[in-house]
Amino acid sequence: MCFVGLACAQNTINKTITLLVPTTSGSGSDIVARMVAPKLSKALSTPVIVENKTGASGTIAITTVANSTPDGTTVLVVPNTMAMISAIYKNLPWSPATDFSAVARVGKMPVALVVNPTVAVNTLEELVAYSKTKPGVLNFGTPGSGTPHHLRTEMFKQITGINIVHVPYKGSSGAVTDLVGGQVQVGFFPLHSVLSMVAAGKLKMLATSGEVRSQWTPNVPTFRESGIKDLNDYDWVGVFLPKATPPAIVSKLSKEFLLIINTPETQADLAQHGIIANPGGPDEMSALLKKELVEWKKTVEDGRITAD
Repeated sequence: MCFVGLACAQNTINKTITLLVPTTSGSGSDIVARMVAPKLSKALSTPVIVENKTGASGTIAITTVANSTPDGTTVLVVPNTMAMISAIYKNLPWSPATDFSAVARVGKMPVALVVNPTVAVNTLEELVAYSKTKPGVLNFGTPGSGTPHHLRTEMFKQITGINIVHVPYKGSSGAVTDLVGGQVQVGFFPLHSVLSMVAAGKLKMLATSGEVRSQWTPNVPTFRESGIKDLNDYDWVGVFLPKATPPAIVSKLSKEFLLIINTPETQADLAQHGIIANPGGPDEMSALLKKELVEWKKTVEDGRITAD
């Protein structure tokens, strides 16, 4: 079957599809895009490239897609910052709820709460108790204000009622380096990004995502086990197109993404990078985005969080 504006036109003019990623190389959305690109190219018989367009918490890339020609050739592969930034940036030229068409939900990434080994706690419950007896003593490092690391920690603070102080960095490397060095003491980070440091004794892991313990950390309890049941404890990767994209194109790309993500090979490759395949179509992705727009807006408002 030929889809006007996608397969037909591209097979004729050989127009390249760009998977636009608002995060740096090696991030979850970047890994997904680079795994999918060659397989999507083969399926559609057209070139597919990955472009990283970082900056302003992802708003530069997302704005580019929102303003792109709605013909299926500019595709946003984005993490859960898509659901966060509209609560922080008040004058965005687009709305995540109304200016995009969801294509697919791809996967989710467990996170971990880690502390510097000098902190005299070994469980999440002990961390909460310590922070309540010594409010404002502990600092938490993040890659910057408004990042998932920041907002998730603020949600954790609101749930537990603790007072720990935010120290924003310009990227993950600085935050992790200072966490290991003890300049900050607490941090939420993608599980896979801190596994080696935990194994080397440079960090202590207190809890991880999930209903059950992670396959990578069977000896570490989940947040739920530790009594924190309402924490949004997964990052995710989703795929979007501009809102005016014809439904046939959205449907075609959704089908191809899901066929790729549902293969055992792709799921095994994603797992190697700490990404759990969680494929879902446009309805599932839209529902997840809608839920989290409400959730993160409340976190931002309650925490009085503003952009840098």
